Amino acid sequence: MVSWKGIYFILTLFWGSFFGSIFMLGPFLPLMFINPSWYRWINNRLVATWLTLPVALLETMFGVKVVITGDAFVPGERSVIIMNHRTRMDWMFLWNCLMRYSYLRVEKICLKASLKSVPGFGKISERGQLVGQDSYCVWAKLFMLHNY
Repeated sequence: MVSWKGIYFILTLFWGSFFGSIFMLGPFLPLMFINPSWYRWINNRLVATWLTLPVALLETMFGVKVVITGDAFVPGERSVIIMNHRTRMDWMFLWNCLMRYSYLRVEKICLKASLKSVPGFGKISERGQLVGQDSYCVWAKLFMLHNY
């Protein structure tokens, strides 16, 4: 049976990301050539603003409650969160946690490099906060950061 809430959720995210990338991120493209640091600063905040939409939809439509346990985030300290995905969409629940601590604007996500070639999503992810890399490169960089 089709879940109308699920269809509404997917369509809202799709159209929100489509029009958001055109009308929110598009006008600041010239700034990328004029002053790249300002562009990145504005872009990070706009993407973080958009990321509140999935969080709001998950919590209001589906009644998702987030319980945060374990080590707390230390303000001003950099953190690496490594997730072993049990489902394809479980990383969306991380946004609920990060929104509580105001870390949505500084979040960076490493994806498989092959996902950069997906039409539409690949370019949007490059402009946003998703970084596509081979898994070997990610582990090598983490190893070097930790040991050297």
